[in-house]
Amino acid sequence: MRLLVVSFAFPPFNSIGGVRVGKIVKYLLAFGHDVRVITARDQPFLPTLPLEIPSEKIIYSNWLTARRKSAPSLQSHDISNPVNENSARKSALKPILKRALGYPYKTLVDFPDSNIGWLPFAESDASRLFKTWHPDLIFASSPPPTSLLVAHRLSRRYGVPWVADLRDLWIDHPYYDQPRWRKVFEEKLERRVLLSAAGVTTVSDPLAETLQMKYGKSARVVLNGFDQVDYPVSSEVPFDGGRLKILYTGMIYPGKRDPSPLFEALQRLGPLAERIRVIFHGFFLESLRPMIRSYGLEHLVEVHDPVSYKESLRMQTEADILLLLLWSDSTERGVYTGKLFEYMGARRPILAVGGVETVAADLIRKRGIGVALQDPGEIALQLEKWLTQKETQGGISGLSEQAITGVSRQEQTRVLENYLLETLRSSATPMVT
Repeated sequence: MRLLVVSFAFPPFNSIGGVRVGKIVKYLLAFGHDVRVITARDQPFLPTLPLEIPSEKIIYSNWLTARRKSAPSLQSHDISNPVNENSARKSALKPILKRALGYPYKTLVDFPDSNIGWLPFAESDASRLFKTWHPDLIFASSPPPTSLLVAHRLSRRYGVPWVADLRDLWIDHPYYDQPRWRKVFEEKLERRVLLSAAGVTTVSDPLAETLQMKYGKSARVVLNGFDQVDYPVSSEVPFDGGRLKILYTGMIYPGKRDPSPLFEALQRLGPLAERIRVIFHGFFLESLRPMIRSYGLEHLVEVHDPVSYKESLRMQTEADILLLLLWSDSTERGVYTGKLFEYMGARRPILAVGGVETVAADLIRKRGIGVALQDPGEIALQLEKWLTQKETQGGISGLSEQAITGVSRQEQTRVLENYLLETLRSSATPMVT
């Protein structure tokens, strides 16, 4: 199978979408398929992901936007640094100006998303590629939806069937915040684009059900998974005097990913909490600092700068417990965060705090890979159990092989491969071997 992958997100730029699509391409190539990639250059993410395929298989297209951001530094900004009065005044004006100018631009120009300036370059580069190499199938991964638009237009122009991969839903995304009048236009665009796809994939059963209900298409679920080769060959969790180390890696979404039930549980433990350390590494964690102070936990909870992808995986394997924050909103019921599968690859127990009625919480309970709790009292009891286990047994037991079977990147790419071949066989375009 000759497959063109269209995805704005791709290594070496470190985003969860880049990890998913990069691994899919890696394993499809390993399975013997001829795969080429159209992606974007100079993405606003750190270039810390390993490039695991030959560079000649990838075309990095230009893109334009008036709101392009630079990749954040591994050294995050310390909000406690002193500033003079003049700089403080300028800083106070920036959010006002950003709201006044940025919102109209985002609403009127960024349609359907801020990466729309990539579309003409990606389409042009693909057209040049087609002069010497013609795919049997196009696979486009979203977000951003611009990736789907590129595939849709190429499919119409060259008569090549395409498959839409929705890592998150488009209009039905739980964080969708556009005004009603724009949503009307965007719904029409979404419908036209997705109805033209020969197949659809997504990351969970509830999302697949939504797509089935809206478009009458049977979407295939392809989980995010983990790649065991990314983790240290062997690592040990330090005993550290019997202290329990809880680790979180990633971003915090204020009001949506809330660690406060864990902080309240630490308060309830009293002197016993002195044997616990909660460590955060990631971007945009400033909102944690006042929350930590309000609970009086500065000596128990640490907030650090982000680390590279490889380093974050190493740290996960050396933690006692991995913290996963879930949103309790019903609109996120079907969302599997990629972090969940990353944690599974580290083989450490998971403490999920937040949405206990989500597919992520269901998977944790079903596979016995941790606990999903929202009540601070229940969290406190679980922390006591883990403390006792570490003290009496010398450590917290890791996840079994059986608990994580079936969700590796390689296994999930096999699921995708089978679906792509099924879609190709059922399409009007014959497969070229």
